[in-house]
Amino acid sequence: MNNAYSEDLDDSLYKGEMFQSFFKDSPQSVVIKANAPHYTILAVSDRFIEISMKSRAELLGQNLFDVFPDNTKDPSGKERALKAITEVMKTKKKVDLPIYKYDIYSSETGRMEPFYWSNSNQPVFNAAGKVCYIVNTTTNVTAQVMLKEMAATSEENLVLQQQRLNKMFLKAPMGMALYSKDDFIIEYANEAICKMWNKGAPEEVLGHSIFELIPSLQEAGYREIYSQVVNTGVPYLSKESPVTYDRNGVMETYYFDLNLEPVYGPKKEITGMLSLANEVTEQVIARKDIENAEERLRLASEATGIGSWDLNLQTREIIYSSSLADLFGYPGVTNLSHEQLRAVIHPEDTGAVEIAFQTALISGKYNYQARIIRPDKVIYWIKVMGKVLFSKEGTPLRMLGTVMDITESKHEEMQKNDFIAIASHELKTPLTSLKAYAQLLKTGKGVSDPVFVNSIGTRIEGQINKMTKLVYSFLDLSKIESNKTELTKELIDLNQIIQDVASDYLFQEKNHPVSFDAEELPLIMADRHKITQVMDNLISNAIKYSPQGGKVEVSAKLQNQEVLVSVIDHGIGIDNNHTLKIFDRFYRIDDLQVKNASGFGIGLYLCADIIARHNGKIGLNSEPGIGSNFYFTLPVQPKH
Repeated sequence: MNNAYSEDLDDSLYKGEMFQSFFKDSPQSVVIKANAPHYTILAVSDRFIEISMKSRAELLGQNLFDVFPDNTKDPSGKERALKAITEVMKTKKKVDLPIYKYDIYSSETGRMEPFYWSNSNQPVFNAAGKVCYIVNTTTNVTAQVMLKEMAATSEENLVLQQQRLNKMFLKAPMGMALYSKDDFIIEYANEAICKMWNKGAPEEVLGHSIFELIPSLQEAGYREIYSQVVNTGVPYLSKESPVTYDRNGVMETYYFDLNLEPVYGPKKEITGMLSLANEVTEQVIARKDIENAEERLRLASEATGIGSWDLNLQTREIIYSSSLADLFGYPGVTNLSHEQLRAVIHPEDTGAVEIAFQTALISGKYNYQARIIRPDKVIYWIKVMGKVLFSKEGTPLRMLGTVMDITESKHEEMQKNDFIAIASHELKTPLTSLKAYAQLLKTGKGVSDPVFVNSIGTRIEGQINKMTKLVYSFLDLSKIESNKTELTKELIDLNQIIQDVASDYLFQEKNHPVSFDAEELPLIMADRHKITQVMDNLISNAIKYSPQGGKVEVSAKLQNQEVLVSVIDHGIGIDNNHTLKIFDRFYRIDDLQVKNASGFGIGLYLCADIIARHNGKIGLNSEPGIGSNFYFTLPVQPKH
């Protein structure tokens, strides 16, 4: 852990449930507040609880040296520990204590018992650069010290030392074993390591080589590691070392923090090796599960374009995913500030965003939709959702959430609103005309004149037909949306259908003559009504978007087992920017030349759906000012 920086949060960060939950599984031991002379304990790990013989309740919130008082007969332990902490605060640097003696009161014996420790003290600074907390990492090295003492002690004290060692470490949670230098014969093993090996009680494993007991250790290369320790005298330390062996009748991989220390004799020669093993299999599996879940979440977020973020509400520092940077127009940038991200919000939406932010600090829920202007000046719509995490005192600490690109759905929503407005207008026009004709007939004037009545009837019929076409378009759209469109296929004469539709416009459109020169075509298996609807829509559009008049040319040709139908006009044409979207639902071209044209953006969408359901293709070739060519293909029924 490098020198850390922390805003002074009145200890709320360290006392918070999230940090406490995280720290309890940490390899680090204690978080101490630098409030001399008290040095209050704010967080402790499970590992420290095991080696300190104290409960979490006995430690949290207590003063360090009240919980661990010095031995009045030998206060050197407290003096060294206090000196190290004082040095951290003075030098603002990490201070290590390789090995020192600090006695701890044992409730089992009722007296102070000697223990040996190795620890490091890491400073955490506040904004002013003052040391406000100290992260202490402690290791109990009593076993190593005592075993080394045993190897060098006189024979008469050896039994007493052995008894003391057994009493202290036989039931210790950390696995301990002492091996001979040659063949690594087990000379000592406590209950914890026997349980890890799944080889019975300590007395059952003594006298056996560890590599006979667990052959897979040799296969995994541990004999070379053990030999290196006893041959060079250099300790071996590793974290989360994988070991695969048969523990419960099945070969599985387990993970251990290993500490291998050489043991010396009276003449400083290496006589064996001490092994300390702490099983961390559950922690590793849990961490990997979290990492896998995070990776799946990251991949899912990237696949869906959803960005995630984590904002420190005290410092305004923000952590965000790469997909968020991509969405905001800064691909690959990892150091954007909260202010920079806020600056991308559209000026007209900044007020609403700030209101949503302030509301979230009270309610805990953050939710808004707004526009952003990316550096390339393209406007996107985003949806932001978040949740605020509070301290026990109710202070907002962090805000976590997601950002989603809703540009497409927002445009579709606006198109739908435009569609409703246009559709209402389109329906209003024939209704107004029908009402006027009805009122005219109601007056009784001219009802005796057959020519007048026939004229009024023709006009009423025309308006009714117009309304009927609109209503059926709405019904077809509804069927597509609910996937209930059905085709009634039969063998049809496509030439006849085109001729019938073209004839309908023969007398209606004097300025837009419709030409069609029929060629011989095979019969097509298709829905007569649906194909008629497509032809009517394409010819109607060709006339509508040729305001200056001009011929509409229709053709149908057989090519490559398909019939290609084209409707060509010489009207205003369509820009290439619109050709890919022209068949989308509710899409209308935002152009002054076509803005006032009737229609509501579903005709071509219906045509595209009909042709697709017939296994055909529909497309467009167009050039502004020259005209357009809408075409579609239908497969020919194979001959049997």
